[in-house]
Amino acid sequence: MEDSANLRSFSLSELLRSVRRCIEHTYPTRYWVRAEVSDLRRSGAGGHGYLELLEKGAGGDIVARVRATIWSTAYQQIERALAQQGLGSLSSGMNVLALVSLSYHELYGLSLNIADIDPRYSLGELARLRQETIARLKRQGLLEMNKELELPEPLQRLAIISSPTAAGYGDFMRQIEANSYGVKLYTALFRAQMQGEQTTDSILSALERILRHQEHFDAVVIIRGGGAVSELRAFDDYRLCESCAQYPLPIITGIGHERDVSVLDLVAHSSFKTPTAVASYLIEGLATELGRVAYCSERLPRLLERLSLGRGQSLQLLSSRLQQTAQRSLTRAQYTLTQQQSQLGLQTQATLRRSDFQLGQLGRRLPDLLRLRLQEAHQELHRPLLRLPLLLEHLRSRSYQQLEHYEQAIRLSHPDNILRRGFSIVKRAGQIQTSASELQAGEELELCFYRDSVRVRVEG
Repeated sequence: MEDSANLRSFSLSELLRSVRRCIEHTYPTRYWVRAEVSDLRRSGAGGHGYLELLEKGAGGDIVARVRATIWSTAYQQIERALAQQGLGSLSSGMNVLALVSLSYHELYGLSLNIADIDPRYSLGELARLRQETIARLKRQGLLEMNKELELPEPLQRLAIISSPTAAGYGDFMRQIEANSYGVKLYTALFRAQMQGEQTTDSILSALERILRHQEHFDAVVIIRGGGAVSELRAFDDYRLCESCAQYPLPIITGIGHERDVSVLDLVAHSSFKTPTAVASYLIEGLATELGRVAYCSERLPRLLERLSLGRGQSLQLLSSRLQQTAQRSLTRAQYTLTQQQSQLGLQTQATLRRSDFQLGQLGRRLPDLLRLRLQEAHQELHRPLLRLPLLLEHLRSRSYQQLEHYEQAIRLSHPDNILRRGFSIVKRAGQIQTSASELQAGEELELCFYRDSVRVRVEG
């Protein structure tokens, strides 16, 4: 162990100030860093931003983490740049390319100061993740699966996934309820968060709730209003697109982006740019069904009239033909009956002759058959009797063996045989003694051996 007396010592603050000077000297300028935004907070509407920057490995685990700060002036410039590119506000989960400088404080440790963010990098990351999701769905054969479902006719019972406060949902319902055709669609709202970090999990939860009442709906409609490009990330999420692709009901989307198509739009059975476009499609489809029914209703009386006239003419023609047909059928039936009667007499005589011949043959064969059967019965009765002497002899032999075994056991248990092997019998007053606990000192005992016996006295 090194001697501390010979080593220079530092206070903690001195050591940490040295670390700060080293960092400031080694990293004097700004650097572009790729990372994911996490735990973003802002002190008021125009205040500073506090967040963490993360780097995740291939398995999704965090391999690097650092605190970061965006001063209010830089935050406002970054927000304007993101809005101009259609990315909306900076939010947790965004992948960014940030211009940072390193900062070290003795109390708060290492952190980064973010001066700028390149919106083009975030747009590229969104596009890359979108293409990865599409390629994965294609590999697994899921991209076209929901499109293979047939839309029910009429398409009238709808499960709606949206936020009740979304402008797109309000526009959708107003157009449904005030349509000029007067058609009626039955809708049930399943509430979900349609923007923010929880959008994917919220929509998946709504889909699970719809499954519990699947038999009450013809299709599922997912709608929301417009928004920034970054808010489409939830609709490019693989988990959501995989679930919708394999959903047992047709999925209809109206995400609300005129220029952009999400992966969910590609997976859905039918997709439209806006919620109102979805409403128009549903109303026009139902109105087309209603028109088809009205057209059929108008044609039905004329069709029935023509059918009635045609049926009357057909009935008259059939009536005139019926008598002739009946007469011909009756004539053919009488001729057939006469032929069948003559054939029946001939067949009956032939059958009687064959029966007489067969009875005669059986009468001649009957004595021989009876003798053969008696011989077989005699042999079956005699066969067990032939085996009886053998069985009795076997039983007698087994009985002799058992008797010899018992005799030998009795002989071996005779007292003389036991005494011959070196054992002795203790008697007290002529009685065999089996326990020493009943003996007392001074008593006389008799020890019996194989040939003779001796008397002994108990000493103790």
